[in-house]
Amino acid sequence: MVDSSLDTKRSFMLRLMLLRHAKSNSIPGVADLQRPLTERGYREAELVGQYLVSQQLLPELAIVSSATRTQQTWTTVSAAFKTPIRKITEERIYEASVDSIVQVIRNIEPGPRVVLVIGHNPGLYLTTEYLSGEGDEDAFERLEMGFPPASLTVMDFDVDAWGQVGEKGGRLLRFETPETMMG
Repeated sequence: MVDSSLDTKRSFMLRLMLLRHAKSNSIPGVADLQRPLTERGYREAELVGQYLVSQQLLPELAIVSSATRTQQTWTTVSAAFKTPIRKITEERIYEASVDSIVQVIRNIEPGPRVVLVIGHNPGLYLTTEYLSGEGDEDAFERLEMGFPPASLTVMDFDVDAWGQVGEKGGRLLRFETPETMMG
């Protein structure tokens, strides 16, 4: 069922999607930056890719943390897309604060109107809270229960440049987890 609050044909100016990397585990002797996805993580990332395609939520640009688990999440998610999507690896998203993530968003060059950022918690959860001023009440309620691996937020901004994205300026359209993506 398609959520009527997310009409992909409506005239938003910019759309930002924040995706937490899929499931990974700590491995003794492996640095946090190098942690890989688990088998479950790969399944979650495949589900996210299928969901983005089925909901017509394809990004024009992906900005991905330099961590192994976020890179593997992107590779698996993007395999579902029929056309290649430009990707930028951004070290500043790894273990980033809200300020760092928002600065990365504000520095997106003109052109892409739909951007996917793949990063980590708690940064993505806190960035969603910071940027979302209004939106879907159910999405806000689910968000308060946590931001598990492979969770996705979708926010629209009524601005025409990424540098204008600011506190409470977004409309939270969706907060999805692997469970809600499966229907």
